[in-house]
Order: sequence, then C-alpha cells, then structure tokens
Amino acid sequence: MKIENYHHVPVLLNEVIEYLDPRPGQSFVDATLGGGGYTQAILEKIQPNGQVLAIDLDEEAIENLKTLTPSLSQGDRVKAVHGNFRDIDKIIKHHDFPAPDGVVADIGLSSHQLDGSERGISFQKKEVLDMRFDKSSEQPDAKFILNNYEEERLLKIFRDYGEEKFSRQIVRKIFEVRSKKQEVRYTTDLYQIIQDGLPKPIKHRADDSARRIFQALRIEVNHELENLEAFLPKAFDILKVGGRLAIVSFHSLEDRIVKQYFVGLTKGCVCPLEFPTCICGKSPQGKILTKKPVNASESEISDNPRSRPAKLRVIEKI
Repeated sequence: MKIENYHHVPVLLNEVIEYLDPRPGQSFVDATLGGGGYTQAILEKIQPNGQVLAIDLDEEAIENLKTLTPSLSQGDRVKAVHGNFRDIDKIIKHHDFPAPDGVVADIGLSSHQLDGSERGISFQKKEVLDMRFDKSSEQPDAKFILNNYEEERLLKIFRDYGEEKFSRQIVRKIFEVRSKKQEVRYTTDLYQIIQDGLPKPIKHRADDSARRIFQALRIEVNHELENLEAFLPKAFDILKVGGRLAIVSFHSLEDRIVKQYFVGLTKGCVCPLEFPTCICGKSPQGKILTKKPVNASESEISDNPRSRPAKLRVIEKI
C-alpha cells in the first residue's frame, strides 16, 4: 500500500519546546517520531548545525519524515531510525550520536495511526484488529490475543490497562463468540461484543467502554508500559548534565510511571532515619521542572480534542 504523506502537530508542542529550550548547535533525540512535529520544531531552533536523532517503531513514520524534510534527511542534521525507544542507548551508540541536550517522547498516538494506518487501533471504522505499531514484528496482534488468550489473562488486560468496569461481562461475550467457533477479526466485531456485554441502561455509552478496551489491547500488543519503564532510565542516563527529558503521556498508568521515576531521581540519601550519618552516599540526580504536570490549554483542546488528557512532565539532569 502506498503511504500518503501526513503531518501531525503534536500535543503541547509550544510547552515542550519551551522546557527543552533548544539552541543552535545542540543535539536532541525525538524518541517517538510520529508525524515529525517535535523533530521539525526542534530543527528550526538548533540551526544551522544542530542534530536530531528521531526514532519510531512505525516504518511509515520514518518514510514520512524523509518526505517532510528531504534536504535535511539527506544530510547529517536528521537521523531517522526504525526502532523501539526502549533501546535508545543502543541506538545512539550505533549511530555515533552525541550525548543529547534533550530527549522528548510522546507516548500517545499520531492522528495517522488512529485514522489512516489501517491497523484497527480505532473503533471508528471497520479494520482488521492488528494494532501493532511495528507491522514487521512477529509479536501477537490484537486479533490473536482476542481469539487465543485465556479468560483470566484477557480480564487482567482489560482491568489493568483499560480500567474498564465491565471487563468481566465483555470477556464473557468474547468467549461466547469463541465457543461458536467464530473469530473476532474486525474492529466492528469487537465493538459489537463490547456493546452486547454492557448492561442495558448504559449501552448508549458503548463508545466510552470501547475506547478503554481498545486502549488496553493496544497497550498489551505493543508492550507500551514495559517499554516506557525500560526507556526512562536509559533516556536520562544518556543526557548531558543540564540536559532535559520531556515526556508527554495520555493516561494515568503512563503518567504514574513517569512521575514515580522522576521523583526517584530527585531523592538524595536513602539511609534509615535512625542512622546518625549518611553511609549510602546518594545525591539527587535530577531536578523536576514541572512541579505539576502541564496540561493542554483550552484553545489547544478546542483545536484538537485528543489533547485533553495529555500531561507533560520534564526533568533536568544535575
């Protein structure tokens, strides 16, 4: 399939750029390239000889960047790499990229992934339930999970990752379909199952439950939370002293992981209170620049409703 060029204006773009404060000649990593919005904005600030290393699991994002920045992509200012951001340390080493002045990661989805990638990530149109960001990978897709995972494992995914109140009822409906030797193959199949699993008084709110169930499946398929937990310490470690790590997350599970990791970096001595003097020798490694998460403005939410749940947290290496 031929990929149409696309451009995605990322959430909290102005705020991310303000906190990262990119300057001429500096180096940055855009760990989740997506539609290239952060990369392009950073490139404008670090002219004429600054560099950006852009990473994405989605090969379409890599190809798309080449069309958006053809002259830059042919030179040394942009390195676009197909890979998992959890391997950021290996990627910058392999590409001989300098210790960055800043790293940004948007843990959400681009509009293209939701609306135009034909992966079955959105329930708004009929598509095969794939949901893999990296379609070249051999990891189980959403269709395989729905048709093969045991009941308790599916229930845990929906409860833990989707925080869906009616997870048990929805899982039972999935197994009713499976008991008839039928396959849950399309987004429309899963949406109907979700609707059937809800109590009658709230069937009209099926979209809300579908959003949570689809999110939970996507997180499971792509190991999103595990990848985030692996990424954070590596991203912080590769920063220059004074470098900044900016994370934009879109739901409470991600934000909690980021918050807890950042708080841990600010702690010094961890000796028990009864110790008269410190023997651990630990000192704070980072300074949190966002005492509270930064949210999208009302004007941004008006322009892009998908920005409403976004939260930005930033830490500086000391």
